[in-house]
Amino acid sequence: MTKFIIRILILSISLLHPIVNAQIKKIGVPFITNYSPKTYKAASENCDLIQDSKGMMFFANHFGIMQFDGVRWSIVTQPENRSMVRSLAIDKKDKIYVGAQGDFGYAVQLPNGQYKYTSLVKLLPVSFRNFGDVLHTVVRNNEVTFFSNEAIFIYKQNKIKILQSPSKFDEFFETKKAIYVSDNAKGLLKLENDALIAIPNSTQFIGMKIRKILETKEGLVILTQKNGLFKYQNNELKPFVTKVDALLKQNQISTAIFLSGGYFGIGTRQSGLIVLDSGGNLIQHVNKQMGLQNEYVTNLKVDVAGNLWVTLKEGISLIQISSPLSKILDASNSETKIYCSKIYQNKLYIATDNGVFWMDWDDYKNGQHKNVHFQRISGMSENVWNIDVFGNSLLAFEKNGIFEIKGNSAQLLAKTDGTWKGVIVPNHPDLLLVGGYTGLYLLKKINSFWVFQHKIKGFEESSRVIETDTAGNIWIAHGYKGIYKLKFNKTFDAVSNVQFYNQEAGFPSSLFLNTFKINNQILFGTTKGVYKQDAASKKMIPDPVFRKYLGMQNHIRLLKVDNQNNIWYVSGENTGRMSQKASGNFDVVELPFRKLRYLYVPGFENIQTTASGDVFFGTQEGLIHYSALKSKNYQFKYKAVISEVKCIFPKDSLLFSSRYDVLPTNIKSEEKVFCPDLAYSNNALHFSFAALCYDEADATRYEYWLEGFEPKWSEWSLQTEKEYTNLPENEYVFHVRAKNIYDVVSEETVFKFEVLPPWYRTSWAYILYFALFGVLIYAIIKYQKNLAERDREQLILNQEKQLLRNRAELNEQKLALEQENMAIMKENLEATINLKNAKVASNTVNLIHLNKILLSIKELISQIDKKNDSNTNFSLLTKINRIIDHELQGDQHWNEFEEIFNQLHDNFMQRLKTSFPELTPRDMRLCAYLRMNFNTKEIAPLLGISVRGVEDTRYRIRKKLQLPSDANITEFILNF
Repeated sequence: MTKFIIRILILSISLLHPIVNAQIKKIGVPFITNYSPKTYKAASENCDLIQDSKGMMFFANHFGIMQFDGVRWSIVTQPENRSMVRSLAIDKKDKIYVGAQGDFGYAVQLPNGQYKYTSLVKLLPVSFRNFGDVLHTVVRNNEVTFFSNEAIFIYKQNKIKILQSPSKFDEFFETKKAIYVSDNAKGLLKLENDALIAIPNSTQFIGMKIRKILETKEGLVILTQKNGLFKYQNNELKPFVTKVDALLKQNQISTAIFLSGGYFGIGTRQSGLIVLDSGGNLIQHVNKQMGLQNEYVTNLKVDVAGNLWVTLKEGISLIQISSPLSKILDASNSETKIYCSKIYQNKLYIATDNGVFWMDWDDYKNGQHKNVHFQRISGMSENVWNIDVFGNSLLAFEKNGIFEIKGNSAQLLAKTDGTWKGVIVPNHPDLLLVGGYTGLYLLKKINSFWVFQHKIKGFEESSRVIETDTAGNIWIAHGYKGIYKLKFNKTFDAVSNVQFYNQEAGFPSSLFLNTFKINNQILFGTTKGVYKQDAASKKMIPDPVFRKYLGMQNHIRLLKVDNQNNIWYVSGENTGRMSQKASGNFDVVELPFRKLRYLYVPGFENIQTTASGDVFFGTQEGLIHYSALKSKNYQFKYKAVISEVKCIFPKDSLLFSSRYDVLPTNIKSEEKVFCPDLAYSNNALHFSFAALCYDEADATRYEYWLEGFEPKWSEWSLQTEKEYTNLPENEYVFHVRAKNIYDVVSEETVFKFEVLPPWYRTSWAYILYFALFGVLIYAIIKYQKNLAERDREQLILNQEKQLLRNRAELNEQKLALEQENMAIMKENLEATINLKNAKVASNTVNLIHLNKILLSIKELISQIDKKNDSNTNFSLLTKINRIIDHELQGDQHWNEFEEIFNQLHDNFMQRLKTSFPELTPRDMRLCAYLRMNFNTKEIAPLLGISVRGVEDTRYRIRKKLQLPSDANITEFILNF
């Protein structure tokens, strides 16, 4: 029957989902993120805000248009007259229209990230250019309306139409279907077809100081500054009575917004934000005491994720009105660590590090926040670790012992050295087992009162985590040792049996073990999933159900069952809920609880549930409430953006940035692709990026990839900046994408750029290198040719040398042969000469001998006396004597001698005659005989003269030869 009721309840909730999704939580205060002027570093006041198609937030700040990308704030542009920006609007093409003080125009983003402002005042006649603040800017039906108290300017097709009033305009309102203008003289007017038309009974609105008009199905809701709310239906104006009329009138309405689900968000000047439902009932009141940083609200807008942005006189706040989580705050309590919470007798109790506090839960739940406060339970001021109801008693377990809470005070039941929690002993509802710092204690219920009995003997370990099973065993988890299984004796004063389980028993580790009781089964939380004890082996093994849904990689810090049999868990840093379906499988829900990451007190994670569906989480930042009736879209799409790109070497120089006036704005906005070409000296880049998701933006993780340099995406990290240095020349694409706390991955964004090669690796350089290479190749070829030519010439020369050497060798051989021949010839010649010398000598000797004989004969003839010898034939003797003289002259013999002599003595006779032509033939013959080294006596017969005659001849020859007196004529003749 219970399961059937649960199924009907789940079905009802699913059918109500579209309705409850639009609801705004009434319990608790939404999560608020405050951005102070110190954070965004601009003027404190912001008058308006818009969000572009990418999700980027823009604010009308007194310093200009301020941009926020989830990580960084920056002023992106200013009006031409540098005045404060009062209003903003944006069209479908993300063109931002700006209303400022004495100026209005539009701003567009250029490819390099800069926003270029263009004033439209120049389109006005000079006489209309003197006006004050442009308080509202509206884009509607392809035209833009700029509102000031002096005039309304309608910009369409690059022309401006001006609407004026005899008196000044008071305020300007845009609803879903129409535009209204409050005129100080004519009342409420409607802007139609570029003309102002009075609505029925318009004059009744004169002097009302209307601050906002909201359109509902029933008509218009008029919000005035000091007179509260009115309804304008069927041309009649009636007061709209709410539960907070006094609050609204006292604190003055400044602005309002129509929220989904029919809620009204009302900003006040003195009391922050007030949210009413369509019936005028108070849903939320968020003021400075509830976490808003300033009470004066200037504007309200809802972003695409359902978050409410609140601009203030000082600062900006983000209120997460669409979240099912809220903080239980009141005007008195401050942030404190919550160890446990409990609802008992319509009161909410919280156990903190500073005692126990309580408040009336029904009143708080019904929206009576102002009159409901946490009140301290007197008697406890230390760390209270646990509170729970046992029978009709609310007990608290504190550092100093065990207390019972009654009314607004606590009564000490037992003073100990510290207690953690208590559990009822199985099958003994009158016995309460209390885990303490140094063991276990027993209390017994006597006459409806819990009475301390004694400390249980036999176990002295810290017992912070205690569970009991159906067999009466006590399971105690010690975070640094292991699991203890205890059995008591029958009198419950001592431990009779202790079993210990740690890593050796099958756990993945002995550290950080917990024990839980789920559906009467004892389970164990470990650093690697959920374990249970195997009934047969008694070993600890992974639980198959939790293994399937929670895995085996996370530290299981908490498991708890609620009244609807949902299992709540804290696994690792994730909190979740397991709901069993009719099929027996489980639905696991984690996304609504991602905001709880890192909020728990480590080791003291606690979740409390109620029968009515309330869920409380005790954290370091107070008590957080969850309502399953409030749903949120966690899968909305968002984008990652590149905020800034700059070169960091040799000095910082921006390439892409939206920051005001840091880059040129004279480039064409039509150039959609921005792909800078960077010199090689600028090959070190710094990228700044963000995600346009504003829910827990600090927890958003990023991954990036520089295509062309890195092979794959980086690991996810919280880093919002990345630097690259020494990038080689190449075309690059920097990719970045984000993952928010709900694990939704954003659309990636890219930045393309190219690092140009250094001058020595440019195309021109390569052409030069190619030319130089060609010249080098030509030079090498030329050199090789020259070298080959030289080699060829050298080869020819070598061949010639070899030929010459061969010839020389041949010549040497020939010369040798010739020398041999010469030697032979010489020998032959010498032999011939010797022969001729011998012949000459022989002939000379014979001649000498003959001449001597002839001379002897001649002498004998001369001795014959012609007178005394008459018988002698003197004529014959005379003839004989002449013959002898003729022979002595020896011309015939001399010619033969001269010929042989010249052959032997290198033409001596001819040379001598040539040198000394005065020499006579006799002189020549004497010289020849001297050449042959004949002495005077040998020469005399040859010449047919006496020795004396030879001496005389030699003397004459000396004179002809012009020899000095000391010269030896023989030596001269021999050496000539």
